[in-house]
Amino acid sequence: MSSRSDAQIHKDVVSELAFEPSLDSSKIAVAVSEGVVTLSGSVPNFFEKWHAESAVKRVNGVQGVAEELTVSLFPNMEQRETEIASAASRALEWDSAIPQNCVEVKVENGWITLTGKLEWQYQSQRAHDDVAHLRGVKGVTNLIAVTPIVSPTDVRSKIVAALERSAELDAARVRIEVSAGSVTLRGSLSTWGERDAATRAAWSAKGVTGVTNEIVVSY
Repeated sequence: MSSRSDAQIHKDVVSELAFEPSLDSSKIAVAVSEGVVTLSGSVPNFFEKWHAESAVKRVNGVQGVAEELTVSLFPNMEQRETEIASAASRALEWDSAIPQNCVEVKVENGWITLTGKLEWQYQSQRAHDDVAHLRGVKGVTNLIAVTPIVSPTDVRSKIVAALERSAELDAARVRIEVSAGSVTLRGSLSTWGERDAATRAAWSAKGVTGVTNEIVVSY
């Protein structure tokens, strides 16, 4: 249980949202109950929705996030699905980190679905980021499969090294289990930011096909 009051958390969340340069927080409402933050209201695009949730997780004392934001596009931002699909395909093609013809794009009602196979999780994340900010996009479902061939021992050693390099967390407080590319993280960290950093470090290792984060946030 957090030692910070809901009122303190609410104040800091509102300030963090206002401080985040990538979003307009004027139409976002914040409610806090027992450390769980609920965001409601609307944002003009999916990218701002994503950044709003990330901003909340940076606040000390936050136990969880219930994100209920809707994407309300401005009238002149509505685009036909073929135009969105074409823009998404070009964005992926221009990203040198993503092999050609490995990711497929489908658009329905402004929502993009990505499918295909890649070797690295960071490539999958790059593909998501490439299309998430495009005009007219209401959301992104990333179904890209990460399918490298490496041993569990190699995967674990790479994750350990990534955790130890990270300035955002105390690697000694994280336990790692690897089974056929699936990683489980356990232990105790001080903030949600550290917990998210551990997830990113795990995904950064080649061979990781899934990450289950069971780390407890203990203040």
